[in-house]
Amino acid sequence: MYKIQYLPLALDDLKCLTNYITNELEAPLAAEKLVEKINTEILKISENPFRCHIYFSPVKLKYDYRILNVNNYSIFYVIEKEKIEIHRIIYSKRDILTMLNEN
Repeated sequence: MYKIQYLPLALDDLKCLTNYITNELEAPLAAEKLVEKINTEILKISENPFRCHIYFSPVKLKYDYRILNVNNYSIFYVIEKEKIEIHRIIYSKRDILTMLNEN
């Protein structure tokens, strides 16, 4: 099993999506369920991180990301030896390329 590591930017993404759903949409239970589902799916990839496809970008990115989709969110991660680094958790309708280049 691979070790999971969230980069600070991914933790910020998680915090922002939780705050948005809880406060702006006034749906704290939905936020809690979404975070639980995201964490569950990330734990599943720790057993087989190669099951998710590589994200093909129209421009060169710093990393070769793999992408895991959970509801309307895309989770971008990199496999490093026996570790999975979660780099970003992005709402799928956002400008993904710009946000990935922030890493």
